[in-house]
Amino acid sequence: MSEQTTAKPRPQVATWAPSQTGPCARCGSPCTRYGAPASPLCTSCRQARQEQFARP
Repeated sequence: MSEQTTAKPRPQVATWAPSQTGPCARCGSPCTRYGAPASPLCTSCRQARQEQFARP
C-alpha cells in the first residue's frame, strides 16, 4: 500500500494590482483580497472549502 500525501498549494501568480494583494486567510499565500474578484481565500483554499461543504 502507498500513502498519499497532500502537497501544499503553490502560491498563485499575481495578475492583479499590488494594492489589491493580501494574504489568504487560510494558508497565507498572496491572493487578491480587495477589488472586484476579492475573496479572503486563495483559489486552492476556496475550492477546498467548497468541497468540504458540498458533501451531504
